[in-house]
Amino acid sequence: MSGVLARPAAALGASIVPQDGGALVFDESDRHHLPAELRERATVIAPTAEAFQAALDVRLSVSLSGHVRR
Repeated sequence: MSGVLARPAAALGASIVPQDGGALVFDESDRHHLPAELRERATVIAPTAEAFQAALDVRLSVSLSGHVRR
């Protein structure tokens, strides 16, 4: 599933913004296209399905750990 999103997004120079609001971009030069509130938290990842999935896994892990601490 990750490749279904990552490949076309990278080819189009698009960013992906998961529900947590932290944008994923495939090149540093794409950061300036984001709204100001997303630029600072944007993460640059390699344009591969594996990198995309790893970024989502990290976000999920951080999100879950935040819920456990509350």
